[in-house]
Amino acid sequence: MSRFSEKGYHVKENAPIYLTPNMDRTARWFEDVLGWHSNIVERDSQGNGLYGVVFDMLPEVERTHLAPFTGFQMFAGEPVGNEISFMQVQGIEKLAEYAAGKGWNGITPVETQPWGGKVCRITTIDGYVI
Repeated sequence: MSRFSEKGYHVKENAPIYLTPNMDRTARWFEDVLGWHSNIVERDSQGNGLYGVVFDMLPEVERTHLAPFTGFQMFAGEPVGNEISFMQVQGIEKLAEYAAGKGWNGITPVETQPWGGKVCRITTIDGYVI
């Protein structure tokens, strides 16, 4: 719970596919830069990740299935770049502050849209934009 308190934001719902050539590196990026949790579920005979997940909530909460999945399903593969996902985030300013505070500069300022919503874009370690 301390990581949740430290972040000050949470993702409402999300579950896109994320391709990465180095699942361990990508999982660490999500943990270090966004404060998420990871679980690499399947590995090949050399120990390389084949399938895993990164998610905003504690693994114990995610396993109960009491809330919608709020993360990315990771598969081994070459990233295709571009925008990968739209996430509904409560506390988007805190998300931007958290990532910037971790030294990540691939994030745009939070902008208020004409319809009242707020948007920022984060470019991941693999070149995706969320």
